[in-house]
Amino acid sequence: MANVNVANQGTFATYGGANLNEIFYEPVFRSDDIMRNYRVIPNVKHKMNVYTSAALTKIVQPYAGCSADSDDTQFNIDNKTITAGRCRVALEQCTDEFFGTYIEEMYRSGADVMNVEGTQLSDAIVNRAVKGIAQDVVRLAWGGDVEGAVSGYTAFDGWMELMKAETVIEYAGTEAAPTAADAIGLIRNVYDQAPAALQQVAAGDKKMFVTPKIFNAYLANLEGTSADLAIVNQVDGMRRVMFRGVELVAMYEWDTILTDTNPDLFITAAAANVNNGVCYCAVENLIIGSDVTDPEGSFKVFYDDLEEKMFFRGYFKLGVQYLYSSLVQWGLLTA
Repeated sequence: MANVNVANQGTFATYGGANLNEIFYEPVFRSDDIMRNYRVIPNVKHKMNVYTSAALTKIVQPYAGCSADSDDTQFNIDNKTITAGRCRVALEQCTDEFFGTYIEEMYRSGADVMNVEGTQLSDAIVNRAVKGIAQDVVRLAWGGDVEGAVSGYTAFDGWMELMKAETVIEYAGTEAAPTAADAIGLIRNVYDQAPAALQQVAAGDKKMFVTPKIFNAYLANLEGTSADLAIVNQVDGMRRVMFRGVELVAMYEWDTILTDTNPDLFITAAAANVNNGVCYCAVENLIIGSDVTDPEGSFKVFYDDLEEKMFFRGYFKLGVQYLYSSLVQWGLLTA
């Protein structure tokens, strides 16, 4: 890109503070896909400790008199750290590329025709960028790998990397092309063998994140049967695919991760080349942290006369963490 004379730049939209919250934080981090499936913590600038404590059990004992000593039960408060990595968005659009299309009607007329400041076109470009960022947040939240070799994934470690040490349930089936029986068998085994703490969480507070092939194979078994109406339920006015009251979420971002990085879906020594599986988890267990509500954060959209281009620039920090091993269960479909 040629050198840009800053004096010729017209910055027509700088989003910060309340404006940043409206144009970026709300559409991205308060979107339906994010809020229904994950817990969002704002104002994470670098690192934040999230404190955890194991459930207290058998602490109610028979009364033994006022001189009785307390038992040895401790609160056992621990913590996990969200480490936010630096992220950027750098987009540009040559403003003459829409001539000869219906979008040309959105341009000004006269000498200022190339400047799209304040037009419907500028709003459309910003909205499209925000939607792309929202998709990338989910993709990186799962697939991030600081020590990985794939460009675009190294800002921070995602849940797949952070959960490598967790127990994985393996289910033998047709891994490359799962059948309906494979999908139901895997999902049922993961559900039944999940930790007791996860089983006790209300169904509405949990999700089963699944690869698209597992999701579609599960749907294929329901189509045209009476089970269809029982399992595809209306939740908040939208149809949701359920298993025993737990919503299944098709993770198309996982397929993107696998295409880009070519790892196993969830790396284990016993299950190599595995690309289909499920992550059964409590929603509150998956945390996304970012600094986007911080006053120092900003997104800028500006037009440069010399280049006749529109630029979108944004800088923010992003990181993820999960709290409890007892509130997550992975399952893989193996050959």
